[in-house]
Amino acid sequence: MSTTYHTGPDQPPVTIALGDVTITKMSVGSMDNNVYLIENRRGDAVIVDAAAEPDRIVELAAGRTVRAIITTHEHADHIEALETVSHVFPTAKIAATAATADALPVEVDVTIENGAIHAFGDLELEFITLRGHTPEGCAVVVGTHILTGDSLFPGGIGKTPSDQAFFLLFNDVRDRIFERFDDSTAIHPGHGDSTTVGEQRPHLSEWEGRRW
Repeated sequence: MSTTYHTGPDQPPVTIALGDVTITKMSVGSMDNNVYLIENRRGDAVIVDAAAEPDRIVELAAGRTVRAIITTHEHADHIEALETVSHVFPTAKIAATAATADALPVEVDVTIENGAIHAFGDLELEFITLRGHTPEGCAVVVGTHILTGDSLFPGGIGKTPSDQAFFLLFNDVRDRIFERFDDSTAIHPGHGDSTTVGEQRPHLSEWEGRRW
């Protein structure tokens, strides 16, 4: 399969098999937001970014034990369905960074910090925090795959409001992703197609120079 793992509005979800764990990527809403369902063979699952179209998200997760709903960052297009989906799965923990919590329509149960590893049922996930696109968002590490929210895309890092915020995000992405993970690691952003660390690594100096 192509490293883009392409899907889009009105297209079926794409499922990525990683041994005991699978990641399903689905596009929702008018902004082509990616919702991700991470699950293991025992049926433990987490939803990443309940962005829009709650009925489709609920259908995607049907039959699983949804242990958590993770929000990568506070922007409205990533949380429009969060309250509705959380009511359908009332035992699911709500997970986000402390900086994201106040913007959410539901109370956060699990506060994400950089480098933290959290177990949701038998599903264990690592988190990387990334600052700059928002005060502090997060990425989710699933083996050799990273769900980066709006902090890293094919072709550049996420939009930032100032030069200071740009360098904060650029440095976090460089130090916490590119300096740690090898070139085969897949990057799954909050919108659009996926990519790999290796496909983007040669462009770091270009991004730094243009400041976007």
